[in-house]
Amino acid sequence: RFNRAELADALGIDADNVRILSPYVGGGFGSKLGISSEAVAAAIAARELGRPVRVVLSRQQVFEATMRRSETRQRIRLAADGDGILAGVGHEAWVTNLEDESFAEPVIQATAFAYRGENRKIALYLGRVNKTCAGSVRAPGEAVGHTILENAMDELSVATGIDPVDLRLRNIPDKVPGTDRPFSSHKMAEALERGAEAFGWTRGRRPPGDRQEGDWLIGRGMASAIRGNLLIEAQARVRLEGDGQIVVETDMTDIGTGSYAVLSQIAAEMLGQPLKKVVCLLGDTDLPPASGSGGSFGASSCGTAVYLACLDIRKRLAELAGCEERDLTLRDGRAISENREFPLVELIGNKAIEACGHCEPGNTSQQVRQASFGAYFVELAVSAVTGETRLRRMLGCFSAGRILNAKTARSQCLGGMTWGIGMALTEELIHDPRYGNIVNNDLAEYHIPVNADVPELDVMFLEERDPWANPMQAKGLGELSICGAAAAVTNAIFDATGMRIRHYPATLDKVLAGLPER
Repeated sequence: RFNRAELADALGIDADNVRILSPYVGGGFGSKLGISSEAVAAAIAARELGRPVRVVLSRQQVFEATMRRSETRQRIRLAADGDGILAGVGHEAWVTNLEDESFAEPVIQATAFAYRGENRKIALYLGRVNKTCAGSVRAPGEAVGHTILENAMDELSVATGIDPVDLRLRNIPDKVPGTDRPFSSHKMAEALERGAEAFGWTRGRRPPGDRQEGDWLIGRGMASAIRGNLLIEAQARVRLEGDGQIVVETDMTDIGTGSYAVLSQIAAEMLGQPLKKVVCLLGDTDLPPASGSGGSFGASSCGTAVYLACLDIRKRLAELAGCEERDLTLRDGRAISENREFPLVELIGNKAIEACGHCEPGNTSQQVRQASFGAYFVELAVSAVTGETRLRRMLGCFSAGRILNAKTARSQCLGGMTWGIGMALTEELIHDPRYGNIVNNDLAEYHIPVNADVPELDVMFLEERDPWANPMQAKGLGELSICGAAAAVTNAIFDATGMRIRHYPATLDKVLAGLPER
């Protein structure tokens, strides 16, 4: 829906004359919520030539033609008493973008409600630069903003001598600071406690660098995870065929996050059919417009549209069965009402029943603060000789309402934590200061985590239902698993070496320069 409107605007034509087909995207990895120059170029060329045109970008061109995440400069100030209770929070962030671009990376959006502290200064400043366009990459502002806040919380932990888990527990707010607005649900405390127990976290602060195995300095670190929850307008069409097959149609995309599986599951469960009886059609703008994949709102928003369409079908089935919808049970292809039971296909009489679900956000976001929470725990080793950092294990404990599919949810969290490792240790986009072009525009020079960089990762989910979020009581998850992850790694580097990373990533040259002499 959004890409079609953007392309139509770029070409100066009506959106009804644009059709986009993208049923299988593969890994989206963020940074591609909107269209980029190659899509417009392909459309212009196809219109001029009167024939199909395919544009294939080299890896270097992908770096130059799509979105980058803005660099950030952040200043954190925390004021606390001797017990570690926060009285003041300051978070100022500087980001960049092109002239006339309205987007500014929302670095500070989680700081407003992460911890207590009645005195606050939270500000975002945007500078205009001539670089490639900046946008959200692999998560919104919390990915970089909450990471730095969690580094600051670790410094406060050292200054007060309070265990970092206990410090965070003492500062979890009852309501959004400075307001009477409650949280729809809040599981950070449980994530901290359960995660610490599962990881084997030892409470208390030990002097940094006091654990060593040969030339390796051993450190442990942790951080909390926060990501705001969103619901976006979405539509879906569901058709129950006369033979019992279910067809789900929406222009939602699947970027490797499991949209096909999750939407099929919702329809199957709502209409009492096995999953193999569901056909899910996605990625076509001729289908009902969906929310799109981004912002961790896809499953909740589009899933709600599917849910509402199925609910409408259930009501019609209840009418045919002569009962109320709440008294109708659909299971294993059969309709059950009180002491009556009959095949579903017999109830619908070989006639298809179709319904459209329309998810429209209400005013719940003004009434309560909705967010997902979690915690990370890391153990790593730093070479006292080379400055090399090697993660040994990492655990993430997350709470995101009802988990719609445990397998795809775990996969997303493994991915988010891996990207957090990359943010912490290897990933850095370098621009030529003279011309603004990217100089490390390939995967030989832009270093993403490989197998040797990623240790044993463990993911835990807490039981939760958030009735404020949507009818399914699920909240956004995918991006939660990167928001703060890098801080757990760099906090562990401090625990191992006594050195703070002020400039991400913590490449070995930076770590080596700060190592204590031994």
